[in-house]
Formats: sequence, C-alpha cells, structure tokens
Amino acid sequence: MVSLTNIYNNDNHFFNFNDLNISRFTRSEILSFLEKRLKDRQKTYCVTLNLDIMRQAYKKFKFYETLRSADLIFADGMPVLWLSRFTQNPIPERTAGCDIVYDLCKLSNEHGYKIFMLGAAQGVAEKAKIELEKSMTDIQVVGTYSPAPLELLDEDACQNIVEMINATGAEILFVALGAPKQEEFISKYYNRLNPYIMIPCGGSIDYIAGIQNKSPQWLGKIGFEWLYRLVNDPKRLFKRYIIQDLPFLFGLILKMKLNINILDLLTDYNMSENIK
Repeated sequence: MVSLTNIYNNDNHFFNFNDLNISRFTRSEILSFLEKRLKDRQKTYCVTLNLDIMRQAYKKFKFYETLRSADLIFADGMPVLWLSRFTQNPIPERTAGCDIVYDLCKLSNEHGYKIFMLGAAQGVAEKAKIELEKSMTDIQVVGTYSPAPLELLDEDACQNIVEMINATGAEILFVALGAPKQEEFISKYYNRLNPYIMIPCGGSIDYIAGIQNKSPQWLGKIGFEWLYRLVNDPKRLFKRYIIQDLPFLFGLILKMKLNINILDLLTDYNMSENIK
C-alpha cells in the first residue's frame, strides 16, 4: 500500500493520533487526490474515521492495524476534529464519507468510472443504483451484491465475492458492511481486488437508496449529526453513542489534554500505553 504520508512527507498534512495519520486535507483536496489515483490506476484504501471506529480500534489491536494499513484516513466525525484542535495544526473540516461517495458517483457520471457496491441489506444497493441513475444518467454502477453474514466468515465465499467484483471491471468499490467488517474486508483482500479506489461507506448506500434520512447539513457542521441519528434509531444506537462512545471521547480528552488516563476503565481491552 502507498500511504499519503509517503507522497506528502510533511507533518503539517496530517494529525497523528496513536500512529494513525489522519489527513488534514479538505473535501475538495481529498477528491482531487482520489481522482488522480484513478487516472494513474493506483490502488487506494480509504478509512472514514469517526469516534466509534476509534473506540473499536482501541479495543481490538487487529482492527487498529487494519486502520493503520490504509492509504488515506480522513475525519468523518466531528470528535476527530475536536481532538485535532489540541494540536497546532487542526484538521480544517469534517469530510463525511457519504459526501465522498457522492463525489465519486459524480466522477463516474462525468468520466465513466465503473462502480461496484458491496453490502447494505438485500436489495438496498440495487435500489441505490436505480436512484443514482435517475439523477446521473451516465453513471456506471456495474454491480451490486449483499453478502449473507456467514459468507464473510467463509474464505471460499469471500474469494468468490472478490472474483465477482473483479469480473465487472469496477474501478471504484464501495463497501457497506459496517465497521469493522468493511475495513477488514478491504484490507484482507486489498492485493486481490482490482478496483483502484476502495472505500468503506457504512450507511451511505442506505442514504442514497432513501432507506435512511440523512441529517440536515447544519447539524453535521456543529457536531450533532449523531443526535439526529440517535433520535431516529434509539434502539440500535443508544448503547453505541451514549454508553460507549461519549465516555470514550471524554477519556481521550482527559488523556490528551491533562494526561489523565481513564481509558482502561472504559474499554474491554488495554491499549492505553499506545495512546499518545
């Protein structure tokens, strides 16, 4: 993998958090970089980093290593920006993964890049394809597939999925399996997958398909998109956001600002000695 840090050898381009080099680029700069990688036919594994992904990586070292292997990490959550403000060069803006997905769809519409959508619930990716084709008549969504959970545990089944994706000639791969499955799938099969841009995209396909409503843009800008999601899906998200993520954020702030470490009390796995 060719990390951005090997291309831009300058600390000002990154916020280093626990050896995760998080891009300080704006949305337009990220898109320009990805477009260049497409033109140059160079593989790029992206990570759309938010607080919940950081928490999972803190608990599970293997997942942490999966994130470290990414070519490009950008801040998909306001808490990541807030943490960067404890440094001299904070991240200038949040870049939502769903926005980059939409931007790549527009590139497909304009330049004919082929897209494959992997994941989301049965039939949702196909619905997203139909919705995209209504507004982007030249978009090239060449395949969709929603694997059953057990398929992702079977090596032969996963190899079949990789071959299915490659057979379409897709140049852009959206993987909506939820974290950490989506990041682990890309990382594990990086060398076998042929698409040049590979991006885990969580609920982005649901948003495109109209299955879920995206929060108002102004809520995202002030860091309260999570609250909109929580109100709309409390049964699924209350534990994640309130019981797990908010205390973890508080622990990170204490660690970074005051060097007070309570993170071991908030997680099931001790990696605190690695938190800078």
